[in-house]
Amino acid sequence: MVDRAQLQRLAQEVEALRKRLEEINLRIEQVDVVLAEHAITDAVLETLLAHDAGASISTHLPIGSGVSLPYRHQDSQEGTALVDLGAGVFGERTWGDVRALTQQRQADIQHLRDELKQQSDQTESSLAQAAQSFNQLAEQLKQQAPTPLANPSSALASPEHDDGEEESSPEPQNRRSRRRGMFGGDLTLDD
Repeated sequence: MVDRAQLQRLAQEVEALRKRLEEINLRIEQVDVVLAEHAITDAVLETLLAHDAGASISTHLPIGSGVSLPYRHQDSQEGTALVDLGAGVFGERTWGDVRALTQQRQADIQHLRDELKQQSDQTESSLAQAAQSFNQLAEQLKQQAPTPLANPSSALASPEHDDGEEESSPEPQNRRSRRRGMFGGDLTLDD
């Protein structure tokens, strides 16, 4: 026998799993943006490091709003860059050190993305199972619903009702019928 409380609980579980899946997928998208940024940074640093020693390097660094600043490196030694070391602290490091730090961060972020993807897959699997269970229970409840209506006398003669209740139960049904007729057959809050 399927009861409505069990069906309601499954519906809430399905909804909670859907919300969790949406949150995880949003986090994955955010992590993908950070990974793309790190890939660009790594490519720029790789280009700077691969440049011939002793030759000058010139580029423009965008600072936002369509504005770029010129950058020149004319020394034969490896250049330096400012890098966020954490907690808002910046330090000057060589391009090689910055690239190693960037690659390590990228690997850590990729690990985080892999964990989020695994959580997403597990949540999606749980969601599919819960939705399938919900659909099966809903179908069972739907199949059980016509049975009591097909034989209304058996519903009235249930062991929970005594003779006094049987006599009073048809009266509210008649009142409901009148109300439905009054409002064109629409259900009201009393129904």
